[in-house]
Amino acid sequence: MPATGLRILGLMSGTSADGIDAALLDFAPEGPGMLLGHWHFPYPASLQSEIFQVQETRDLDRVARLDRILGKLHGQAAATVLQETGKADCVAMHGQTVFHRPSGPDGYTLQIGCAADVALAASCTVIHDFRRADVAAGGQGAPLVPPYHQACFARDLPVWILNLGGIANITWVPPKASIYPLQAFDTGPGNVLLDAAASLLSGGKLRMDADGSWALRGQINRKVLASWLEMDFFRQPPPKSTGREQFQGAMVQDLWQGWKGGADDFLATLTALTAESVAHGAREWTPGASRMLVFGGGAKNLSLLRALQEALPGIPVEVGEHSHAIPGQALEAMAFSWLGGQCLLGKALDLASVTGQKQPVVLGHILPGPDWADLHGRIRAMQAGMGRS
Repeated sequence: MPATGLRILGLMSGTSADGIDAALLDFAPEGPGMLLGHWHFPYPASLQSEIFQVQETRDLDRVARLDRILGKLHGQAAATVLQETGKADCVAMHGQTVFHRPSGPDGYTLQIGCAADVALAASCTVIHDFRRADVAAGGQGAPLVPPYHQACFARDLPVWILNLGGIANITWVPPKASIYPLQAFDTGPGNVLLDAAASLLSGGKLRMDADGSWALRGQINRKVLASWLEMDFFRQPPPKSTGREQFQGAMVQDLWQGWKGGADDFLATLTALTAESVAHGAREWTPGASRMLVFGGGAKNLSLLRALQEALPGIPVEVGEHSHAIPGQALEAMAFSWLGGQCLLGKALDLASVTGQKQPVVLGHILPGPDWADLHGRIRAMQAGMGRS
């Protein structure tokens, strides 16, 4: 379906908490739409550190204060983009995940970043809080972007889409004519353990192992790696999702204390842990694919890409940005632009084969801005046009 002329600005901040990715999308209800531009707004190191601390201390006062701070930062990011590009019709904001324990009857997930601050700064409608409706419907609340992966990448052969943010998640996109459903789940750590290790081993001087150059100097300890891969989460079948509650800096400190060897080998083995856990999930719980396209910050990690290729012999592992005209850092923000459009249309998404939800639900809450009456009229017209097509 062609783009609609509805311009939606997606704002995404992932588990790595390194900043805000923004993508302006000319929205299409079924197709991927058209990317009009993308931006990155980094968080100060002190803010990233505070986000991580809040996830460990669970201090309600600090969470409430961070909600406002992050709302203002998201609002500034939106205002900057709109000053550069002109008015957007609305903003779709993921927010910053601080807590994610979705399993069980009282499972929960929480993303902060005050939507009211964004609406005031951008002077437009904001769609936000996408994950909790899925959790309420019995789902994991993550991953939510696989339907957008399908809109972007469905071809004649199945393909894996791997997002390497703080947490790694994989989508199995079936062939266009397939009767099999879309599948997706979190495989475990993406960059989260590697970033924590780089900070720990450098005495806080580094926030990441840039390009994987440090890990490339090391040798993998296969015996230790095999023991790490026995962690319960890796053996748990989908639907499943995870976050910093399970994979975080404290885990890296514990692993390092029990490590017998140097820092280079430790980072190389942690990198292999991410790659092998991805490969295990892909082989064990999906029907297989013709290739793997890698997106997210981890796609820049040469050591991690090499380890992925070694873990999936015979399957081309490609940087998605190189083979498709979609910037790797923009894909998730584009997806939340698209999810915001689905929310505006009132479309319930069926994610039973992805998150395990018990019934399709509309994802997201709408905070009307000063343009709401006009935007609502345009949406109604769009819905009427879709009904006639």
